Amino acid sequence: MRIAPLAPFRSQTPGQNGFQDPFSSLRGDLGDIWQQFFDFPRQGEPAAFAANLDVSETSKEVIIKADLPGLTEDQIDLEVAGDMLSLKGERSEERTDESESRRIVERSWGRFERSLRLPFTPGEKDVSTSFANGVLTISVRKPKSLETARRKILIGKSG
Repeated sequence: MRIAPLAPFRSQTPGQNGFQDPFSSLRGDLGDIWQQFFDFPRQGEPAAFAANLDVSETSKEVIIKADLPGLTEDQIDLEVAGDMLSLKGERSEERTDESESRRIVERSWGRFERSLRLPFTPGEKDVSTSFANGVLTISVRKPKSLETARRKILIGKSG
C-alpha cells in the first residue's frame, strides 16, 4: 500500500451561499486517505515479488532465513563477495489457461535481489544452507576472533 503525505493545504472555495465550507479541506484529506487505503493493485499489476528475511545472531553464527515460496533450489542464486552476501532469483507467474478470466491477483512474481553486509568476511567453508518448505536458511559461521563468550564483570564500590 502506498502512503503519501496529506495535502498541506486545500484552497477553500465559497459554497452556494457565499460562505466558505470549513470542512472541505478535511473531506478532501479523508478522501485521499480512503483512496490510499483501498488502492489495491489492479488485475495484472501485482506488487513485485520480494524475499522477506529474518536475520538473527548467536555467539557463533549469523542466521538468515528467507521466505521463497514457490521456488526450487535451482531458481536461487546465493553469492558471497567479501563481507557482502547476495541472494537473487526469480519467481515466475503461474498461468496455465489463457482463456481464464482472473478476478483477483494478489500473489506476486518477478526478479528479486537482496544483499546484506555481514560484520565480517566469511571463509569459503563458513557458509551452509538448507532449503525446506519454501524457506531458505543460511548459516554463516563467525571467525573465532568474533565469537562472543559471556563473562561476569564485577562492579566496584565507589568511595
